[in-house]
Amino acid sequence: MAPGRLVGAVELMDLPGRSPGELARTLEDLAWINRWLGGIRLVRRRLGPLLDGLPSPIHLLDVATGYADIPRAIVRWGRRRRLSFQIEALDHHHQILELARRASRAHPEIRLRLGDALALPYPDGSFDCVLASLILHHMEGGDQAALLRELYRVARRGVLVSDLRRGRWPFVVTSAGLHVLSRSRLIHHDGPLSVRRGFLPEELLALAREAGWGRARVSRHALFRLALVGEKP
Repeated sequence: MAPGRLVGAVELMDLPGRSPGELARTLEDLAWINRWLGGIRLVRRRLGPLLDGLPSPIHLLDVATGYADIPRAIVRWGRRRRLSFQIEALDHHHQILELARRASRAHPEIRLRLGDALALPYPDGSFDCVLASLILHHMEGGDQAALLRELYRVARRGVLVSDLRRGRWPFVVTSAGLHVLSRSRLIHHDGPLSVRRGFLPEELLALAREAGWGRARVSRHALFRLALVGEKP
């Protein structure tokens, strides 16, 4: 049986005052981990069916985009398949957003914007699909369902939320593996903590129901990732 979800903990990446150099190195490492250890593959696999039949350009919103490495990967994926995207990438962290802007200069399809995930500055149904990766476990209490409600509100076709699966084995593997994959003390601290703040599949489905999602499903993916997909009627 998985241990109970850890609440009330603070991850170092959520705190202000990180040096630009340390933050940049950490974001580069996280982007590498996303690229090679399944985060981006999960998004492509689950996003693809939601895009079927949509006219170009396809409008996406990536909430809590961080370094915007997932939007950049989607743009490159689309270019290879002659799919045109316009992506709004939103985050509340000024320092991270500036680093994401520098990294995204060769991707004019991406527009980076400062904003609050719990109060998205867009009308209902503004985007074909809405994405949110590894943000839900940062939320506590009623903010979890509130976030899902906001994501669902601004989507026309569907929502894809990816996060971490909680469990003893995921915690052990993550704790050991991240010390091999990265030298960042932020990743060494936050990675195992994120797993302890993660979810079980049934917990994600319960949150989707609480948020009023009409249709929701959860799938498991490599390296203890979960994908929650909600399609709108």
